[in-house]
Amino acid sequence: MKLNGKIILVTGGGRGIGLEFTRQLAALGNTVIITGRNKATLETAAQETGAEPLPGDVTSAQDQDRWIEEIRVRHGRIDLLINNAGILLPYDFASDADTLEKIEREIATNSVAPLTLTRRALPLLKVGDAPAVLFISSAAAFVAAAATPVYSGTKSLLHHSAQALRHQLAPLGITIFEAMPPVVDTDMGAGLKSDNFKKMAPDKLVRGILKGLRENQQEMLLGQARQVKWLSRIAPGFAFRQFSKTEFH
Repeated sequence: MKLNGKIILVTGGGRGIGLEFTRQLAALGNTVIITGRNKATLETAAQETGAEPLPGDVTSAQDQDRWIEEIRVRHGRIDLLINNAGILLPYDFASDADTLEKIEREIATNSVAPLTLTRRALPLLKVGDAPAVLFISSAAAFVAAAATPVYSGTKSLLHHSAQALRHQLAPLGITIFEAMPPVVDTDMGAGLKSDNFKKMAPDKLVRGILKGLRENQQEMLLGQARQVKWLSRIAPGFAFRQFSKTEFH
């Protein structure tokens, strides 16, 4: 797909991987609309990149509806939806006092929100220019990590949903992409420590994903993600033990 002159919506576009998407896509001459819960962070990112900020919570149905309506009024279409917003919550399932809240929040943010926003965006995607949806999944979709009892499951759900939607939405002319990064050197990944992986720089990750979009690579394994998928197939027990050595600080 071409990556200039597009109307692009990036969730979680004010920081981390989302901010890097915003920088690179705006520099290519696209209209980039960014969402996020922290209004100040979002406005700073918008001032830096020229993006259009839409503050709000990606897990809120009301905020999703408001975003779609505002984009409809301003632009009339969405050419590329990047479902990037996500959280990672390490915790002890049995002993943490807020386990129930963490379970619901992680599933709502990582799995439910990308799918409900995609559904709400369909009317604007249908009239888009070679429309596409990009789900930011993870190498963790292939291997569970003991310290994060829900995170890997949320990414597995997203991985399987992307495969199904690729089939279902093809007749509508909507292409479904999925990118599966390794651990990335962002604030979210700052607390992850392990001798088994090297963190990938956000700018390198996004350049790789944009290259994949241009080349129509609908399932992208970035950095060490390819090794993780391979290990999960041939030595799942070993892969799980290696992932479980990761420390969270």
